[in-house]
Amino acid sequence: MKRYWKILALCFVTVIVLGAFYIQSSLAAETVVIGFEKVSGDESLVKNLVVNADYVVEDIHQSLVISDKETFNLSNQSFFQQLTRLNMEASSYQLVEKYKHFMRGKNFYTNSFYEEEHLLIYADIEGKNIYDSFVNSFFHIEILDKKSEDTTAMKMDLPKNGTYSWVHIVDIQVVDGKMKVIASGSRMNGGEDLIVYTLDLQDQKISNEEVIYSTPKVEDGWSDFRILNDYYSSQPQKYLLFKAEAYEHFFEESGNMAEIDEPKAITNDVIVYDIDNNKIEKIDIPDEAVGFIENSTIENATLFVPVQTPNEVEVIQYDIETQEWDEKKTFEVEPAENPENTPFVKLQNGKIFIISSTADGHVLSIGDLQTGESLYEGKLKVKNQKSEQKEYQLYFYEING
Repeated sequence: MKRYWKILALCFVTVIVLGAFYIQSSLAAETVVIGFEKVSGDESLVKNLVVNADYVVEDIHQSLVISDKETFNLSNQSFFQQLTRLNMEASSYQLVEKYKHFMRGKNFYTNSFYEEEHLLIYADIEGKNIYDSFVNSFFHIEILDKKSEDTTAMKMDLPKNGTYSWVHIVDIQVVDGKMKVIASGSRMNGGEDLIVYTLDLQDQKISNEEVIYSTPKVEDGWSDFRILNDYYSSQPQKYLLFKAEAYEHFFEESGNMAEIDEPKAITNDVIVYDIDNNKIEKIDIPDEAVGFIENSTIENATLFVPVQTPNEVEVIQYDIETQEWDEKKTFEVEPAENPENTPFVKLQNGKIFIISSTADGHVLSIGDLQTGESLYEGKLKVKNQKSEQKEYQLYFYEING
């Protein structure tokens, strides 16, 4: 009997884990349904709106994708999908709805997709030992012609084997008929590069590789890139806004102990990359906007930064072509029931989306970034809430219109 104790223990743990999973799944199966309720404005603005949110009641948690047609519960995915943490962003949800066959078998990270009127492109990095020596790694490209519904697939080996420990795609664009894959690469000897790969789709090869920005190597600390504007968008963009950071830790001896001083910023740059002209420009951010640059967006050649106060969102503008900060637009915010519940704010497609948690529920406001005009006011309502339902919380983290 003793020789089988490990097998019995493994079986016991497996039963407990699977039991807990299916209990949680059965509870999550009762998907909450959330809808938009118009108060004023143009109701058509929420017709194609998709919202990601977490719905929490006591210890029951549901990750939801909310649209005007349905509420999709990510917690109701298959056992395999949950184990592999397969998730779906709002914009990916729309792609799956439109192109089910093409989307099958792909990851749902929006930065792996590029979409225009007649074309949908998917790119991913695959291959063995990618996290070790970057050997045998390649771009996996698939292109959907929306008119003919034909799909073209190709593979292109990544250059400079051994230069990077990993490479992560951050954006895909098409410029003058050539595909550009913008990626962040972690160098084997430390630091990160922002790399632009130019792909010749006709000859199915990488025609150019260029490092457009590099963070320094840090011995005791860290460095990285973060894409700031429309990371969840698969649409064509002329500019890419990113933040490059590098911090170094300093240690001071105190008796027999080493104390860590405040990290020192070696690099802390906000940079706009002109994709068409292959140029980068550092931007000096006003003090009032420093803490809000993460929520900014670029429309045409204007950078919009939403600066939040308790009762309003003030959107300040930067003209990329003239390199000047311009006028401001102010949008009112419904007072929060709890001062700690800051509104969720998203700038996209020339509009500002604000979801506020108020004493009267969750309020959705949509405004025009150019004019400052209010376009829509409405509420997010739980439609199938039972009378004995306990108090719930909604946490919003993405909107795609």
